[in-house]
Amino acid sequence: MDTPLKTATRLLLALEDLVSRESVLLRSTNYLEAVTIQERAGPLFRELARLADQPGVSALKPRVDALVERRMESWHYIDANLARMQGELARINEARARLSRIAPAYGARLNKGRARLNAAA
Repeated sequence: MDTPLKTATRLLLALEDLVSRESVLLRSTNYLEAVTIQERAGPLFRELARLADQPGVSALKPRVDALVERRMESWHYIDANLARMQGELARINEARARLSRIAPAYGARLNKGRARLNAAA
C-alpha cells in the first residue's frame, strides 16, 4: 500500500495534467470538454484535500499552491469571456429591439407594394 505522500503525489501529477488540458481547452473555446475535465478533477481535488494533513504531504504545498493559481487563472479567463459574451448578447438584443421598432414601417410599405402588384396581375 502506498504512503499518503505517494498517493498525494500521484493525485497531484494527475491534477496538474488535467489543469493543463483544461487551460488549453478553454483557450480553444472548447467549453464542453473543459467542463468534462473539471468534473474529472473534482474527486481528485477532494482526495488530495483529504490527504493534506497526513505526514509528509505538506511538502507538496508549493506545487498545490501553483496548481490552485493556474485554476484561478482559468476561472478569471472564463469570467472575462462570460462578461464579453454577455456584452455581445446585450448589443444583439438592443439591435433586435431597434429592428422590431422600425420593422413595421418597412413591413407596411412592402405589403402595400405586394397588394398593388397582385391587383395589377
